[in-house]
Amino acid sequence: SRNSAVSRRRVRGGASGSPPGNGPAAAMPPAPAELFEGPEKTLTLSFKHSKADSELDSEGGEEIAEADVADQGSREVASGVIAEAPAAGDEPFELFEGPEKTLTLSFKHRKVAAKSLRLIPQEAWEEILRYAKCEILSVVDSTPCLAKKSSSSTKGLTGYLLSESSLFLSDHTLTLKTCGRTTPLAALEPILDLVVPTWRQRDPSAYLRYATFMRLGYMRPGEQLEPHTSWPQEVDYMEKYFRGEATVMGSESTSAQHVYVANYLARGELVDVVSTQVALTSLDTVESMHRYGGGDEHLASDVDRAPLASAWTKLHGDAKRSVAVNPTLDEKFFEPFGYSSNGVAGRHFTTVHITPQPGCSYLSVETSMPLDQEGRARFISGSQGMCNADTMAVTEFAISPQLFSGGEPLDVPGFTVRRTSKCVGEAFAAAHHHYERTAA
Repeated sequence: SRNSAVSRRRVRGGASGSPPGNGPAAAMPPAPAELFEGPEKTLTLSFKHSKADSELDSEGGEEIAEADVADQGSREVASGVIAEAPAAGDEPFELFEGPEKTLTLSFKHRKVAAKSLRLIPQEAWEEILRYAKCEILSVVDSTPCLAKKSSSSTKGLTGYLLSESSLFLSDHTLTLKTCGRTTPLAALEPILDLVVPTWRQRDPSAYLRYATFMRLGYMRPGEQLEPHTSWPQEVDYMEKYFRGEATVMGSESTSAQHVYVANYLARGELVDVVSTQVALTSLDTVESMHRYGGGDEHLASDVDRAPLASAWTKLHGDAKRSVAVNPTLDEKFFEPFGYSSNGVAGRHFTTVHITPQPGCSYLSVETSMPLDQEGRARFISGSQGMCNADTMAVTEFAISPQLFSGGEPLDVPGFTVRRTSKCVGEAFAAAHHHYERTAA
């Protein structure tokens, strides 16, 4: 091989050769080969054909630089999320980090100490969420969770609406989705202590089916708290507890989806765990502030007081046999502005979180319901209907690659696909598509 050839070149004539003298030499162990870094670094530059094309005086260069800034529409790019700056004359708003951090843990059926995550008292989850720097505001269930002396009925989903996003619990799976400067990974160890008290004496494969952590790029990464100050730090933190793989899809200049997965499912085991997220940025802030600003005053205005309820059939259709029929919804407007909602149906959720203010406008809609191509197109269209936006990112995920039906970007009226990325391996499959509104 190439590396062995390099190694031979580096040791030739060294201590591993035969000593001088007559007769056969005693066998000597070869000296260790010097490490040689084989993977190449490749730089490519393509110059303009005419020297005159690239010659600019200092004054002209400054003009072009200024034009480049203007072309970006006064938007600021950081870590893969575009945060638009408020227009001149707008009242300045405090920046709120809308993009969520999502931690999912799925435990083996007989390893949950309480038998079901839904049977753990709310007070215990409130204590856990202190580590993540958020709190519970309200709760809904897709089906009642009943604990009896002889038996329990726990099938279904519990959805907690949080001060910063959501927490969902099924019998054995937890999804913690938080925004702002929250620290969901700081809650990881307390969660393990609560759910599997003996986890320190076990390999993760003994009590866990899979663990995932996903997030879009931060608008202001320097303002995040440990262990969320960078993607490498977040990956290192997950690796303290699990053995997984990490990837980043997309581009830091448009939108980037960060994915970490530790998959302990048996080889060939299929589970229909999927998610689809639509994230809208560069919102029409006149519309967003009208629809999602004002807090309690908003409820007395003439705008929609239950956005998720109004959008539900646009997101999920109205087929009578669909799992999305008869959801239980929980919606809240925040002071002075902002909106969050959870919808639970069977064992699936749909959640919406909106930051409407100029400078950091953001809207996300995520569902765990399986979607075919028609369902994905409807879900994207329904998400767009919650507020006009200039940019959109769609992320699709499946823990079992064999069940991944996404991957190719759909045609979305009024938008153009600017970048698409796909990652399919043994542990998971995911795709991330970045769209921008087509110029009129």
